[in-house]
Amino acid sequence: MKNIKLQICDVTIHPGEETNLALPMPEQYSCAPMYMPIRVMHGQTKGPCVLIFSTLNGNELNGIEIVNNIMKDMNADKISGTIIAVPVVNVYGLTHFPKRLPSGNLLSECFPGKQEGNYGERLADVFTQELLKKADYCIELQTGDLNHNILPQVYCDFDNKETRKLATVFGAPVVTDVTLEGNSLRQTTEDLGIPLIVYQGGEAMRLDENAISVGTAGIKNIMQHINSLPGQPERLIEPIFSQEESWIISHTGGILHTDTSLGQVIKEGERLGSLSDPFGTGDKATVRSPHDGIIVGINTTPLIHEGLPLFKVASFIDDK
Repeated sequence: MKNIKLQICDVTIHPGEETNLALPMPEQYSCAPMYMPIRVMHGQTKGPCVLIFSTLNGNELNGIEIVNNIMKDMNADKISGTIIAVPVVNVYGLTHFPKRLPSGNLLSECFPGKQEGNYGERLADVFTQELLKKADYCIELQTGDLNHNILPQVYCDFDNKETRKLATVFGAPVVTDVTLEGNSLRQTTEDLGIPLIVYQGGEAMRLDENAISVGTAGIKNIMQHINSLPGQPERLIEPIFSQEESWIISHTGGILHTDTSLGQVIKEGERLGSLSDPFGTGDKATVRSPHDGIIVGINTTPLIHEGLPLFKVASFIDDK
């Protein structure tokens, strides 16, 4: 069945067209205009609309690369439906790093947004009205924080059978359950009836070729699963399902020596690393795992203050 016309930013996009758009962002006190770059690929054949977006915080460089890789590999003549790709949602955060928003809060906490709200709420409102409400599926791309390297994994609500299936098809090493609580973006997509999965891999402000490769392949798997792309999803691994993840917090300061790696399966009590006195006057403090699981996050900075996170461990749903 032939696709229909699509309208974004007061621009009409016809079936078979590919276009670049600039969505106006909230005004700054300097009056300097700022726009959110959007890439749209509108297939000839009717099908689902997939919204792929990254950089809500302004520092998720892996996500930018994944979005651009996807669009480079696609063609409007070969897809069914539509791809709306946003490499950088929070342009302000990218250009004003390390500041994320003028209001100081997280953009993910500002949804669905308000026309008369603060900067983040206005930006969230524009994104929701112009893009989110047009989507049938949403894929958000994240990284870990600064100096927090994250194993490629997918987050979704396990109570939603459709999102859990999409997360499985993605093909990341770990799939972790998340709730709607505390994240207004997830709550907004739930209220709109749009399946959302979140892919996370690598760390902020750094490029990780493995995380980029897994994310690019995972999006293609999902598009094949929903019949937006021809072919069958290619899953090279069977993901591990995790109900809970938690960081091991340092009980002392020092220099971190890591004895484990991302993706390593560990047992309760197993040594993960040690903290030594920078001045060589104290004993080493051993860091051990509090439970069985898999290492999904590592603090990559050697100098550790008391109370900082060291290793992130995902626990298994069952012994399998």
